[in-house]
Amino acid sequence: MLVYLVNTLFLWAYRVCKMQGYIKPNRKVNYGLDLNQVQVGQEIVSHFSITVDESIHSSWSGFMPTSSYPENSRQFAGILGFHEMFLPYGFLLNLTLSLGVENFAHSSLLHLEIRNALYLNPAFAGDTLTCAIRIKAVEATSNNKYSTVVSEHVLSNQKGEPVFSLDRVTLFPYIANCNDEKANGNGNLKNHRFKEKILARARGIDIKNKINDFQAEDLMLHPFVRPVGKSENLYWATYFKNTHPIHFNYQRYNPGEIVISGGIVISMVLGISGREFRQLLLPQVERAFHVVPVVAEDRIGAFSFVKGVNQLMPGFEEIHVLTFGLRNVDTELELGDLEFPVELFADVQRPSEVEEILAEKCPSLSGKICCVAEWKALRKVE
Repeated sequence: MLVYLVNTLFLWAYRVCKMQGYIKPNRKVNYGLDLNQVQVGQEIVSHFSITVDESIHSSWSGFMPTSSYPENSRQFAGILGFHEMFLPYGFLLNLTLSLGVENFAHSSLLHLEIRNALYLNPAFAGDTLTCAIRIKAVEATSNNKYSTVVSEHVLSNQKGEPVFSLDRVTLFPYIANCNDEKANGNGNLKNHRFKEKILARARGIDIKNKINDFQAEDLMLHPFVRPVGKSENLYWATYFKNTHPIHFNYQRYNPGEIVISGGIVISMVLGISGREFRQLLLPQVERAFHVVPVVAEDRIGAFSFVKGVNQLMPGFEEIHVLTFGLRNVDTELELGDLEFPVELFADVQRPSEVEEILAEKCPSLSGKICCVAEWKALRKVE
């Protein structure tokens, strides 16, 4: 009804101005989730399908660090029995998120969390990918001013096979007609079969690189620090069909206000940390949330806490890591003598908890942690 009234007013104004020899804009484009039509169980299909060619794979690899053998080496992928390198995990994560911006996330207020980001089946250059979204839950905030929406995003190839999935938690304006509802059952996709296939095919492969040994409670400062440049941010915001102006509109926002999308930040933080945990076979993010925004030209670094190491079989392990992204900190030089509060590595769930711990026990890091990512990865070890 509101959209109808707005369009009617635009049309009336258009006709009046035309009679007087002028034309005013009479149409307004509305992007994002229609808050008047939200239903738990609702399915939304992206307006786009994108064919990913080899040049995009190369561009991403030059932009984003990756330490995954199947994503870097066609020879290794061939030994595993696949005809081509896998499209990178971080690339698929961003594509899955971004293909839902135009008709879902554009009207949101804040991206709160990513959960269960899984590589389900191999995706290759040449694949055509599209995304479908299912609303799993809608809950009002404690003050009844906003609503949080939990949605499942599934990226599929041209054969209809799911290749990547994640759950997204997003803050929207208050949704009056869909309060405190949840979908029945657990629709999360699993990647157990894909993981087992990778393990089975990699058992006889000799990885000659020096592999670092890790154990629970190891704390590592990652030496790699890298900015996300203005042109890089604009390139990927355009490629991923991101419609939100805060990522690219320099006419509306000052240079220091152009925000890097959350998926890019998480991927960069994981890429930076992966250099020390290589060689990785199949990473997956259990959960990730943002603490402070990253703007174009900010330098991104990271440090990681090893939560556990699970020996799966001789020569293979799954490492469980909690990684903290940093903005504008030279990690090794500036944090080498810092004592980190143990509370930071406990079960911290929200940005406010991170900032409270830092303000009380580690003020030198206050405002510098940009995201927290809990993730796992298969590793082949010597």
